[in-house]
Amino acid sequence: MTDALPPSVPFHALTIVQHNQGYMAVGIDGQFLRLDENLEPIGEVAKPFPMGVRQTCIADGVFVGTWIDHELLMARMAALDCNLPLIEGPDRGVLRTRTTIEAAQHPKGALWSHVLDAEPLALCGHSNGFAFVLYKKGIYAMGNDAGEHWRIELPTWPELKKLPRANDIVAATLNHNSLKVWSRGGGRNTYDLQTGDLISTDVFVYDGVLQEVHSKNEHELLVYDNGSVVWLGANEVRAEGKLAGPVQHAFWNENESAWRIAGWREELYLSSEGIERTTMSEIPVHILDHNGRIFLLLNNGKWIESTL
Repeated sequence: MTDALPPSVPFHALTIVQHNQGYMAVGIDGQFLRLDENLEPIGEVAKPFPMGVRQTCIADGVFVGTWIDHELLMARMAALDCNLPLIEGPDRGVLRTRTTIEAAQHPKGALWSHVLDAEPLALCGHSNGFAFVLYKKGIYAMGNDAGEHWRIELPTWPELKKLPRANDIVAATLNHNSLKVWSRGGGRNTYDLQTGDLISTDVFVYDGVLQEVHSKNEHELLVYDNGSVVWLGANEVRAEGKLAGPVQHAFWNENESAWRIAGWREELYLSSEGIERTTMSEIPVHILDHNGRIFLLLNNGKWIESTL
């Protein structure tokens, strides 16, 4: 690809997931589209399952995602081979008539799929599998074949017990051989990824409700409900910032030693030098480093190049 922008994504995107052979574009209503290494479409758009996608990750090249429908009180977790053609799934009406686990519908073309009996709160993948958190159930570590490696109870932090829902888990992140889970009140536990043994527990105190955490190696970006973001590097605060609205996506750019953040009609560049920002008329839903060029995918499906 030259200096031209990538082709538009033909739906409202939730995220763009990168894997070894290209990318997978995922829509807010469950649409999927395979993209090659140049962000060019491969095949047609398909909706493997008639639910919205909540979380996504890559586990050793395999796409793992969760599908949730609060109206139907249904949830699925399934894996898709990123290199195989996508298959159109059942209509939503079929789900209403399949109310037992034995008769349950699953995403079409899935390598494996499971019915979930609780809402998934967090999901993250690594080279040998993935880990996820289920509401009021526990933390699970799985292999690429969806076989369970270990499970543990959900943690609580005594110092947060007087704050409403402060112990609710909002994120799970990976750093080498450890898994870290985060709560709304800043509680954080680190576990050995292989065994589930607790390595450390503490609370990161900050004025706000934690909503999500982006992580790359020792760099973490904490996102709060009031628009604040905090960059932690090696567990120390490196920089802070404030957005005009919610964070849509963020990633750590190793070459720049900075966070690239897509906000609500704005883009931020957070480094040790401070914050740079630019505004736009559309909402950027994903930000991507592609061959040294920084692209933002807008909610209308178009790509633009960063001006920062």
